[in-house]
Amino acid sequence: MKDTKASGNQKKAPAKTGAKASTSKATATVKPSSKNQAAKTVKNTDKAAKPAVKQQTAKNTDKAAASKTAVPELKKGDYFKFGSYYQENSIKKTPIEWLVLKKPGTKVLLISRYGLDCKQYHHEKGDITWENCDLRKWLNGEFLKNAFTATEQKKIAVTKLMNDNNSKYGTFGGNSTEDRVFCLSTAEADSLFKDNESRKCVPTPYALGNGCWKSSENLINGRGCCYWWLRSPGRYRLLVAGVSTDGSLLLDGGGVCGGNIAVRPALWVNL
Repeated sequence: MKDTKASGNQKKAPAKTGAKASTSKATATVKPSSKNQAAKTVKNTDKAAKPAVKQQTAKNTDKAAASKTAVPELKKGDYFKFGSYYQENSIKKTPIEWLVLKKPGTKVLLISRYGLDCKQYHHEKGDITWENCDLRKWLNGEFLKNAFTATEQKKIAVTKLMNDNNSKYGTFGGNSTEDRVFCLSTAEADSLFKDNESRKCVPTPYALGNGCWKSSENLINGRGCCYWWLRSPGRYRLLVAGVSTDGSLLLDGGGVCGGNIAVRPALWVNL
């Protein structure tokens, strides 16, 4: 407003008026420039603020992802879902339910709640130990790849197993092995379950479809129980110990080529 009055009162001095006009124009030019500079400053400030917002968003996303993948607090006797395998049929995999047997520190020992499949301990008769049997190769090969994603596999610990002699007959149990998935030994099956009843196991429909036998007398909620493999030797090296349909330990064992016995995998998982 001051610039406008000055220009109107000095008609007789065009030079001065021109100077004033120039000053006015300059002022008018400066102001938009200041606004533009301010706008740029605001934009630059906004740009500078955006990474912080993205960073915060990333942190929140990480926290959300962590909360989704976090393993709940577990104790012995709990059931925990981890991995997936064919259970209801041979078409679609469903989450595997595991029974917690032990939890020292940040690791947990699991065994499948159900008999997941039906496999021979070994394909031919003869002296055989856990170290060289087909079942060990299948568990740490085909089963491991089919049941767990690459991320899940990284959580499964490599475990050094002591393959003890048969506790009743002294049958040689073989060399120690390092496995990610395994069958329990007779000593583990004896100490990690409180009684026969807690050792009883039901096979999945998929395992039954692959030849697993089920009892009509020993039941869990109306479903027939199965025999399941242990890794320890039986009375002789051509026999392998197992668990009966009533949950008792079979130290005499059954033939390594038995084709109707369930597989109940065990593994250690890092939480």
